Amino acid sequence: MTHLFETREDPDINSVWQWFEFQLGLIHEEQGRKLRILASGAEIDVGPPGAHESPFIGLGPREVEEFFDEQAGYLELLAMFELLATTEAILRIEFDARVKGRRKDSLSRRFRDAHKLRGEKIRLDDDILAALKEAGVEVGDFRGTLRLRDWLAHGRHWHPKLGRGYTPGDVLGIARELIDSIPA
Repeated sequence: MTHLFETREDPDINSVWQWFEFQLGLIHEEQGRKLRILASGAEIDVGPPGAHESPFIGLGPREVEEFFDEQAGYLELLAMFELLATTEAILRIEFDARVKGRRKDSLSRRFRDAHKLRGEKIRLDDDILAALKEAGVEVGDFRGTLRLRDWLAHGRHWHPKLGRGYTPGDVLGIARELIDSIPA
């Protein structure tokens, strides 16, 4: 399927969370189905003729559980990345709206100053988050997730120094807190 890569004017972390919960539910549902088949003493099907061979052939319940745990773990990484990317989009849209709207509040002025300095090459951490912090918004927790975002975005080929572990729920909470604390 070819996708149209269109601009999203209304990114929403809640829809990302809904997608994550739906996908996680599908993984658990299929895991339960495969384990019920094994418990009945039947073999897990190989699929229709010509289809790829099932990854479950010859696996016992423990290996099936491990397979689905791995799938859920991968989904969690994708969900965290999408939550962070969506949060960045929300922040950039807020930045652009305040710059173009020429609002008079202190945050909008800080954003305009950054825009004058950098033009279209606005940096998330140095320009947007720094201006939010100067305006009194707590950005430390979100800044901590930027190392996670970079690790996920670049293929996870090194051991990240994150300072703490993250779950999708942690990332959602941090993102919501930041978004909700942006002054009106």
